[in-house]
Amino acid sequence: MKYVALDFETGNASPLSACALGASIFEDDVLVREQVSLIRPPAGVRKFHWGNVRVNHITEKMVADAPAFDEVWRPLADEADGSVIVCHNAMFDTRVLGACLAHYHLRAPECRYVCTVKVAQRVWPGLENHKLDTVSAALGIPLNHHEAGSDARAAGLILLAALRETDSADADELAEKIGMRLGRISCMGMVPCSIAKQAKGEKTPVYPFQ
Repeated sequence: MKYVALDFETGNASPLSACALGASIFEDDVLVREQVSLIRPPAGVRKFHWGNVRVNHITEKMVADAPAFDEVWRPLADEADGSVIVCHNAMFDTRVLGACLAHYHLRAPECRYVCTVKVAQRVWPGLENHKLDTVSAALGIPLNHHEAGSDARAAGLILLAALRETDSADADELAEKIGMRLGRISCMGMVPCSIAKQAKGEKTPVYPFQ
């Protein structure tokens, strides 16, 4: 199974203000390719917010000569088709992806996606929280937080760790074991990744650290 781990950074609250994209492509549980790029948001997007700049350290000046989203996405489009996209807090990243695809009139990939926040909540429920830096530290995953390439790689490695922890062959088996439904992306829109409702009396499985 192919996994395409994605992470966006934005300049403000608008999903069209995507200013960086990191991608890590995993095949057969092996990291085979990475891509990271600054992005020039489309004209008309509001000014970058100081709060976003404080977090990701990306300024308007830094992206003035960067490629637009459509150019950055082009080499990833075929990779995403038929894959499982992996994001930490997928609600955010898939919203940004959908907005950018729509703005540039690009075809949405036909794929599924998984949120590693939800995965971590199920597989390692005893953590203090399930933020990317917390989960990465607990699993020994190196992280330069809010750098898009590092964040994308960490999300992919968290999924691989969860597959090993639960002895799952792929994301489908993992989802079944932890009571999750994978999200879907298609030309028809997006179906969210969600936690399946548990049957009455059913207990959530717990997979402790080794």
